[in-house]
Amino acid sequence: MNSRVVRRLWGLAGAAGAFAAVAAGWQVFGDVGAAQYAFAGVTALCGGVFAWYQADTTAVPTAPRGVVPRELPRDIADFTGRAGELAELGRLLRRPGQSPGPLVAVAGKGGLGKTTLAVRAAQRLAADYPDGQLFANLRGYDPLPAEPAEILGTFLRSLGTEPRAIPDALHDREQLFRTLTAGRRLLIVLDNANGPRQVRPLLPGGPAAGVIVTSRVELRSIEGAHTVVLDLLEPDEAVELLGRVAGRDRVADDPPAARQLAALCGYLPLAVRIAGARLAERPDLRLSELASRLADERDRLDHLEIGDLDVRSSFMISYRGLPEEQQRAFRLLGLFPGSDFAAWPLGALMGVPLREAERHLDALVAAQLLDAIGPDETGSARYRLHDLLRALAREQPEPDAAAAVGRLLGAYVCLAAVAEDRFQPGELRKTSAHPRHEVEAEHRDELLRDPIAWFIAEQHNVVACVRIGHERELWDATWELTHIAAPFFEMLAFWDGWGAAVELALDAARRSHNRWAESITLFDTGALYRDLGRADEALAAYERALAGYEASGDEHGVGAVMLVQGIIHRNRGAWEVAAQRLSDAAQRLRTAGDGRLAAQAVRSLAVVRCGQGRVDEAVPLFEEALEEFRRLGDRRAEAYAWRGLAQAQLDGRELGAAARSFDKSLGLTRQLRDRRGEARALQGLGRVGAAEGATAAALRRFAQARQIADEAHDQVLAGELDADISAVSRP
Repeated sequence: MNSRVVRRLWGLAGAAGAFAAVAAGWQVFGDVGAAQYAFAGVTALCGGVFAWYQADTTAVPTAPRGVVPRELPRDIADFTGRAGELAELGRLLRRPGQSPGPLVAVAGKGGLGKTTLAVRAAQRLAADYPDGQLFANLRGYDPLPAEPAEILGTFLRSLGTEPRAIPDALHDREQLFRTLTAGRRLLIVLDNANGPRQVRPLLPGGPAAGVIVTSRVELRSIEGAHTVVLDLLEPDEAVELLGRVAGRDRVADDPPAARQLAALCGYLPLAVRIAGARLAERPDLRLSELASRLADERDRLDHLEIGDLDVRSSFMISYRGLPEEQQRAFRLLGLFPGSDFAAWPLGALMGVPLREAERHLDALVAAQLLDAIGPDETGSARYRLHDLLRALAREQPEPDAAAAVGRLLGAYVCLAAVAEDRFQPGELRKTSAHPRHEVEAEHRDELLRDPIAWFIAEQHNVVACVRIGHERELWDATWELTHIAAPFFEMLAFWDGWGAAVELALDAARRSHNRWAESITLFDTGALYRDLGRADEALAAYERALAGYEASGDEHGVGAVMLVQGIIHRNRGAWEVAAQRLSDAAQRLRTAGDGRLAAQAVRSLAVVRCGQGRVDEAVPLFEEALEEFRRLGDRRAEAYAWRGLAQAQLDGRELGAAARSFDKSLGLTRQLRDRRGEARALQGLGRVGAAEGATAAALRRFAQARQIADEAHDQVLAGELDADISAVSRP
C-alpha cells in the first residue's frame, strides 16, 4: 500500500480511537445521550475513512499496464498552408536516438494556429513514436496556469502508474517520469506554455522521446530547443482558408472581396477562420458586406468574434500579462500612424530615453505583441504592429494620448530639421512653430549620420505624421513638418507623398490664420507643381506666396520666390524676364543673409546666359556659385552647379572639360541618391558622346537616363531624352 495512504489511515484511526474513548467516558459517568452521539460519530468517521480510502485508490482512472496512450486532440479537416513549417517539424522530430531527444518550440502571437500546427505535425509523426503520444494544455496564460506537478501526475497515470504510487513532491515526480520515459519512443505535446519554468520539469529522459511545445514566447533559453516561429498566412493561403470555412463557391463568386477580407483579417488564421464562420452562419451575408464592416478599424474586432472564437480575447491574454509600463508602451504604439518604426518614436510617445524605449520594444517582441522586421537604411532596428493588434491598442484608454502625439510630431520636426540642415547646410530657415521634442544628442547623431538614408527610412512615416497632425488639429506641426521635409520629397521624387502632405499643410496653415505659414506652404506647393511640369499652376502658387511674403515683410521669402519664378521663366525661354528676376533674387537673398540661395540665383543666371549664347559670361558665374556651395558644404547644389558648368563647356565645344564636369555631377548625385540629378548628368554625358561621334556610348547613357526618368515619373525629362535618342539614331 502507498505509504502516504498508510500514514493518513493511521492518523484517522487515532482520531477515531480518541473519539471512542470520550464516548466511553460519557457512558461511565451517566451521560447516555452524549455517549450515543459520540458512538454515532465514531461510526460515521470509520465509514468516512473507508470511503476516503476507496476513493483515493479507485477514483482516478489509470491506464492499464500495456496500454499505449493516444492523447492527441483531433486534427482539423480544413487545415491550410504551413507546408514549410510542417516539413521542418518533421525533419526535426524524425530523429529519435539523439541525446537528449528532439525538442521543438512552436512560437508566435495569438491566433496564428500554433496548437493546430502542433497537433497536425504530431498526428503525422505518430507512427515514428510507437510507445504513444501525450498531450497537455499548460494553460500558460490563464489566471491559474497548470503547475508542472499537476501535469506530471496526469502523465504518470497515462503511463500506467498507480495513483497511490505517484509521489507528492515535484522533484520526485520528475524523477519517476524520466525513469518511465527513458527507454520509450514517446511524442509529448505541451500546448500553451508560458515559459521555460513550466516546461523544464516536463521534459522526458532518454534520447527516444520527442517534444513539441507551443508558446507565445520563444523558449530559446531551454538547452537544445529548436524554435519554429510562425508568421501570418500568405495571402493566397488566407483566401483558401476562408473558402474552406465559408464555402469555396462563395469565395469563387467574389475573389476581390475574398482577398479584401483576408487582408482586413491581417492574414491571421484565427481572424480568417472567424470571418469564414460568420459567412457560413449567414448564407445571405455577402463577402463585400462583411469586408465593409471590417474596414472600420474602430469596431473591427467586434466583428471578429463568433462562439468561443474571439481575436480580441486571444490578444488580451498577452496584453494583460505585461507589466504596466509595457502595457502603456503597447497602447501608445497604437497611436503611431505609420506602418513600421524604429525605437526613437516610442521614446517620444512615452517621453522616455531611447534605451528605455528599446527595452520595452524587446519585451513586446518577446510577448508576440510586436514584430521585429530587421534594420533600416540607417542600420536601426525596426518594428511593426499587426493591424489587429493596433486596433486592440487603440481600444485601450490612454490618458496621455494627446500629449504623446504632440511629442511624436515634435520629434519628427526636430530630426527632420537637423537632417535638412545637414543635407542643405547654410539655408536660412525661420520656421520654429511646433514645440520640439529632442532626441538625445548621441542617438540623434547616430540616426542622422546619413540624413538621406534616414529620410528614405522615414518618408512614409513623415506623410503619416502630417496626416495625424491634421486630424488632431495640430496645425503648426502639419505645415512645418511638410515644409522642412520638402527638399527630401523633391530629391527622392516622392511626388504622391509630397502632394498629399502639401495639400494638408496648406489647409492647416489657413486654419491657423497664419499668413506667413500660408506663404511658406504656397511656396512648397509651387515647387511641387514646377517639378511635375505644371508651370502655370506653379507660377500661380508662387504669385500668392509672393503677396503673402510682401505683406509679412519677409525679404528672404520674396527673394526665394523671385528665384524660382526666374527659373520657370528661364525654362520657358523668356531670357530677359528670367535674368531680371534672378538678378533681383540674388541681391535680396544676399541682403537677407542667405548665401546658399543667393548662389542658387547666380547659378540659374549662368544658365540663362548660356541660353542667350553668352557662354563667356556663364562660366565665371558657375564658378562663383560652385565656390559658395563648396564653402557651405552643400553637395547637392554643388552637383547641380557642376552640371550647369558642364553644359556651358559643352555649348562652347570644350568636350573634354564638359565630360569631366558631368562626371563630377554624376558622382555627387549618386552619392546623394538624387535620381533625377543622376539622370540629368547621364543625359549630359550622352550629349557629349554624341558630339564626339561616340554613338553607342551616347545611346547607352541616354537609355540609362530614360529608365530613371520613367521611375521618377519625370515626363519632361523623358520627352527630352526621346528627342536625344531620336537625334543620335538618325542616319
